[in-house]
Amino acid sequence: MSEDVFKEPEYGPEKFRAIFQRGMDIAGNRLLQRAEGESGNLSVDELREELLAIKDNPDPGAHDYFQAAWKECSQAVEHLRWDRERRYPFERLMVNTFIHLMPRGDQVPIVGQHLPRGIIPGFVIALEQMLGEEVEEKYQEFCRGLVARMKTQLGPGFNWEEIHNDPRTHDLVTKVLVEIAHHFVDMRKRRRWMTDLITSHMGAPTAAQDVPFEDMECHRMIAAMYQPLRDAMNTEEGEAQITERYGRDNARMLRAVFAEITRDHRELSLGLNRPAG
Repeated sequence: MSEDVFKEPEYGPEKFRAIFQRGMDIAGNRLLQRAEGESGNLSVDELREELLAIKDNPDPGAHDYFQAAWKECSQAVEHLRWDRERRYPFERLMVNTFIHLMPRGDQVPIVGQHLPRGIIPGFVIALEQMLGEEVEEKYQEFCRGLVARMKTQLGPGFNWEEIHNDPRTHDLVTKVLVEIAHHFVDMRKRRRWMTDLITSHMGAPTAAQDVPFEDMECHRMIAAMYQPLRDAMNTEEGEAQITERYGRDNARMLRAVFAEITRDHRELSLGLNRPAG
């Protein structure tokens, strides 16, 4: 059996088309062998019988092929995942502030509990617009360097929990949240802007499992981003540390943002600040 399909390093539709076609060749060859044994005559029932046998009892060559094909598909997904994480670690850190609101693995999304995964592209665009392209790229380069160093230090033991739990990335996320906090002083206006921007980049619905991203979902995302800072400032020690590090003006602004988050939730819950239909 040829292994050529597994030597091509590029991933994409042509790769998976080649894998599929080779699988079809294996099934076709088995049908031809059966037909030759029957002097070229196979009834519909015999064809159906052979197709079921191919599915239920693949020969060793076919079994090995599909094992290799599955490995190739898994490697493709892993390659693309790590490539994106290598290029965009900063966005990953910021998404991690609300990732707990998204369904995990094959978990079925629940309306009112989960956010749709499709919000990530729009969120990244919103974050860049609030920070500015130059500042966003500066943070991106910092995170790329940190990830590269930690991968070198930890080797096979590297995982993203190490990055998420590192004090340096925790400080960076806090700095970014303080830096963009002024955008949320008018929570209603900013939330509506983010909702429109994010939904415009979500693409077409993918399945009945999709959950909406509307006013309350956007509110919950923003509230989740700021919850650790809010918890910290609800302690005397935490408030003192944040005030010392970022200044009294920023500490007051954070307090104003937290009050806006509370007000926005109350009004959304009562249906008072939705756009007129």
